[in-house]
Parts: sequence; C-alpha cells; structure tokens
Amino acid sequence: MSPYEFKISNLDLANWGTALRNLPTHEERTRALDALWWGQLASKGWLVNELEKYTMPGAPENIYIFGGWIGTLASMLFNSSIHINKIRSIDLDPWCETVADDLNKNHEMNGWRFKAVTADMATYEYQEDIRPTIVINTSAEHVTQAVYDRWYNRIPSGTLVAVQSNDFKDLATGEHIRCSNNLKEFKAMNRVESEYYCGALPTNEYTRFMAIWRKA
Repeated sequence: MSPYEFKISNLDLANWGTALRNLPTHEERTRALDALWWGQLASKGWLVNELEKYTMPGAPENIYIFGGWIGTLASMLFNSSIHINKIRSIDLDPWCETVADDLNKNHEMNGWRFKAVTADMATYEYQEDIRPTIVINTSAEHVTQAVYDRWYNRIPSGTLVAVQSNDFKDLATGEHIRCSNNLKEFKAMNRVESEYYCGALPTNEYTRFMAIWRKA
C-alpha cells in the first residue's frame, strides 16, 4: 500500500455515490466532485496513514476535523486502523453539512458516531461529552493567522494535532490567504511543537505540507 492510498468499505463507497447523486443540481455535483480529484484524496490518505502510527491500538479516539468539507476524510478515518469513538466534521460553509452527513450516513445513524457541523473554527466550542483526543485542520491556508491562532489556542493541552496547508497561492479565487513557501515556514506559521511527523506531498499544481504533533 502506497503512503497515499486509503481503504473504503463497499457500504461507505455506496454512500459516497448516493450523496453525490442526491445533490439537486449539476453545479452542486461538480462542486462536490472537487473533493474527489487525486490531489485531495491523496493528501487525506497520506494524513490517515501517518496518523495511524501515532495512535494507541484499541484506544477510543474522539476526532474533530476543521475544514471538514464534504466528509471524505472522516470516511477514510472510519475505515482505518484507528479506533474511532466519535468524529465531528466542522466547516464554515453550511452547504457542506448535509453532503457530509449523507456521505457518512451509516456512521451518522450508528449512535451519531459522525456528525457534520456548520461553525467557525475560531469560536467553536468542543462538546463537553466528547473530549477531543485528535484535532485535525486540513484548510490552514484558508484562514488568517489571527483566526488560526484563536483556533489553536482553544485546543486542549495533550491533544494530538494534525495540520495540512500548501504553497498554492490561488490568485483566481483568493481563497488561499495564508500559504507557506516551504516546510520551515509551514512549521513556524502553524506553531508546530516537537513534531512526530513533518513532510511534503508534491502534486501537479502545488506542494502539500503536513505535520503531526501533540500540543503541550
């Protein structure tokens, strides 16, 4: 298995198809398909494969994903060796919530093991009954440093953290407002502390950066 491959059960794959098929317009289906091109799936598979190395076998994990988009990463995590208790997928875009819930429908219906939430990462309140053990941010390039710092400051000490960003300055849409030029800059901007893992994934259009560490 390559560092970027991932596992998906037949049931989860069927839910992916149903979620896309249920979208009412061609524009919405096209928008959702942006989450399924190689660079997006490879970067998430890379995250899952590296994260598996730093979790305790059998220890139930509560995972919060910020920038959760349509829920593909959550689905991959449910199919990994990580023992999942609950996953909460947070995104600022309200459109993502229903799509992500549909894409992870069997996990949503299984005691709310999955739930997508529309919220601002900078002000999000962690659920008291679902204390985070792993916090993931896959969209660090989409927020200002002030927003990132507010988000990071709210993470409880001792939590395993995984962050991804890139060097793609998207001038067409202006959505990438805090890119990193290299790994050293990425680590400094994202306050990486004594990392367990730090690396780069080149794609055709940009390089993706990732670090995993435990917040002091």
